[in-house]
Amino acid sequence: MKLVVVSNRLPITLSRSDSGFNYKHSSGGLVTGLQSINKRINFKWFGNLSSEGLSDEDKQVIYNDCTTKYNLYPIFVDPELNDNSYNGFCNGILWPMLHYFSDDLVVTEKYYEAYIEYNKVFLNEILKEVDDDDIVWVHDYHLLLLPKMIREIRKDIKIMFFLHTPFPNSISFNRLYCRKEILEGVLACNLISFHSYEYVGNFLECCDKNNLVCHSKVDSIPIGIDPEIFTNCLKEEKTIEKINFFKEKYKNKKILLGVDRSDYIKGIPNRVQGYTDFLKKFPEHIEDTVFLQIGVPSRTGVVEYKGYTECVNKLVADSNSKIGDIDNTNIYLQNDSVDFNTLCALYYISDILLITSLRDGMNLVAMEYVSCSYDKHGVLILSEFTGVTSTLPGSLGVNPWNIDEISEKIKEALEMSPEEREKRYNFNKENVYKFTSFKWAEDNLDMLDENWEKYIKK
Repeated sequence: MKLVVVSNRLPITLSRSDSGFNYKHSSGGLVTGLQSINKRINFKWFGNLSSEGLSDEDKQVIYNDCTTKYNLYPIFVDPELNDNSYNGFCNGILWPMLHYFSDDLVVTEKYYEAYIEYNKVFLNEILKEVDDDDIVWVHDYHLLLLPKMIREIRKDIKIMFFLHTPFPNSISFNRLYCRKEILEGVLACNLISFHSYEYVGNFLECCDKNNLVCHSKVDSIPIGIDPEIFTNCLKEEKTIEKINFFKEKYKNKKILLGVDRSDYIKGIPNRVQGYTDFLKKFPEHIEDTVFLQIGVPSRTGVVEYKGYTECVNKLVADSNSKIGDIDNTNIYLQNDSVDFNTLCALYYISDILLITSLRDGMNLVAMEYVSCSYDKHGVLILSEFTGVTSTLPGSLGVNPWNIDEISEKIKEALEMSPEEREKRYNFNKENVYKFTSFKWAEDNLDMLDENWEKYIKK
């Protein structure tokens, strides 16, 4: 028996060199979680790997490298099909709908047909490697139709599904014309898990509203991180140098930090407006605070995302012109990713982390910050519309739509006593170390084992 993991992308980045191909491994909750259960069960990981610019010979070399060295099974999808499914249907239709941005939802038949075909491409590759006693674990909204496709061919195989995004209520979800097909795709699983009980309730409500009976086990199993990856990084010489650099650069200033993909669900304009409003109300903090915002470019092939980045850039420029002067820039925006050492250094030196997501499946940045802020006991201002809110009870909750409240929470965080900061930090730290990515992976497998026994008895 083995675990067959299926995700939209493989956890590697491919680059070409004179000697062949180089493979850089990605990190994240799913990656660390699977590494932890490798002793319990062997696994093969299937996912898309861009085929653009690759010859058939290149693909064979890459396939052999990935399968023999890393147990990764690349699926090379036609670039046009990939674009229509990923940018067209997944990010143009499913993503906004799952995050309650479905007011202007228009489904193009071409994109949905591409989505069906994309799932079939995965099906055909998986069937070549899967055995009857295997467990198939499908991940996320790119592959919602895949479980049913597998079930129709392999009746008795164990199938799990985990959604890394929110699942909306029926008012938002039922605007999707292929809603029944999407639900039926997932209902073919033995176990369906989400980040929160809110998402569980919404999913079951949608099934009920569409006259579908759920025989699967459905539960909340929130993902976590491996905090030791971050604490170990803080001990590295390169990180220590970065920490000292930032301490000197922002000497005598309280540092507010934002770290996000540049995505409209993240509410970056809301926090910029909230901080600007705070400085207008309390101008004495213009000189002793600074707000650093990292905006990692995301989905640049989707028109809405380009417009969003331009909007944020303009808002930051306008805010700085209104509140700063030639000697003081209060908001620093970087539209690029930072290396891991720099990220951990920023977490470590920041006094406040601002997360104002309008909707967010989980938001692991919050947990990463807690793992790095053990000296400063940084205050976490956290949107109430993130899945991680129940995991981090020491946070200052905020409604991201309420600019005045964001401003007030910034003031509360800056004025918080050291004792209160430490108490709140310890509440959060306890859960970051309790609900790790390792536990998440184990809990999913354990719950499948329990449910599979019940499933067999039916």
